[in-house]
Amino acid sequence: MSIENASTFDCPECDVTAPSASVPYDTLGYAVCPVCSYTRGPADGD
Repeated sequence: MSIENASTFDCPECDVTAPSASVPYDTLGYAVCPVCSYTRGPADGD
């Protein structure tokens, strides 16, 4: 029996969790939240 955990996108702005395969990406390849349109680039570091 094989168990695979699908990758998920967790939005830090609105706390939505969605499968990564269903999340749209911007022209630079960064995930865009399907609920609030939040996106994060490399210059947005913590």
